[in-house]
Amino acid sequence: MEIPKSEGHIKADYKHNAEQPDVKENKKINNNTIWKIISAVLSIFLLGSFLAGDFSALNTDSITGDAVADQTIEYLNKNILQGQATAIAKDIKESNGLYNLKLSINGREMDSYVTKDGKLLFPQAIDLTTAPQTTSASPASSDIFKSSRPKVELFVMSHCPYGTQIEKGIIPVVKELGDKIYFEIKFVNYAMHGKKELEEQLRQYCIQKEHKDKYLTYLGKFLENGDSQEALNTAGLAGKDLSSCINETDTQYKVTELFDDQKKSEWVGSFPPFKVQDADNKKYGIAGSPTLVINGQQVQSGRDAQSLLDTICGTFTNKPRGCNIDMTTLGNPGPGFGFNTQGGSATAAGCGA
Repeated sequence: MEIPKSEGHIKADYKHNAEQPDVKENKKINNNTIWKIISAVLSIFLLGSFLAGDFSALNTDSITGDAVADQTIEYLNKNILQGQATAIAKDIKESNGLYNLKLSINGREMDSYVTKDGKLLFPQAIDLTTAPQTTSASPASSDIFKSSRPKVELFVMSHCPYGTQIEKGIIPVVKELGDKIYFEIKFVNYAMHGKKELEEQLRQYCIQKEHKDKYLTYLGKFLENGDSQEALNTAGLAGKDLSSCINETDTQYKVTELFDDQKKSEWVGSFPPFKVQDADNKKYGIAGSPTLVINGQQVQSGRDAQSLLDTICGTFTNKPRGCNIDMTTLGNPGPGFGFNTQGGSATAAGCGA
């Protein structure tokens, strides 16, 4: 899938550091093209999840469209989304011997197809009568402009399960590389997971801005179960340490005001804006969570520590010793909260409107 300037870098503010990398101007990105790619890969992800699932609960006889829709939604919410998002059925009709089911997941609509016996879901149809349009994917790290101290920006939503997935993967990488890189977590300019997400992002923004040496400790604890108070305690922080920054930032960027706006005039579809880092979102063409930006360019990477280490190290002009560390034993973090989850090193699934 993809903010005024934040001062919350883990090690240093790159704009005031003599070693600032000479980052090339980022190319303009066609958002329509990006969303075509995202829709395709998200569909493949959901299809893979379904084919790996247990369909014993589904009816094996030919059933009505309404029944198929009900069973599909129940299966998605229970087994795939698991409370991280909500799927609803907008419409269902027969099409080419299948049921065409229009899904809405947290406000984002997509067409899917289900066999008439309710056994198999095909989240995307490929029209074999027309040639596919060519698209340009994000560059690999080998194509990214290299620098002596890469600037690594990770755009997430604090409660997006795929954002938390990549955060779990990148923490050991940042700890290993330390001040060899400029690193900052930034936030997508809209929130898909309610007011709790807006509040958490204000909190994390201010921790990075005013207590950056404690941020990774806070984040690591928060990613265990999403408990911000436990994370604050672990990092040695109290609410009063952040209240002034949070209130000032909230007021400056109208976070709560825009959330409470009954007209929703500045919302992104059905989602409230989070404009604290809006300028960088627009600069890099950020559309959703997670999006990894290195030296001013979006880049694809696996979400496990080893893949992220390899990706980031591929953007150094001269690799530091930390790039030789073996992180494969850390495994592949799964989506959502908790470090005991192990999943594939997904590069496609994400949260986006």
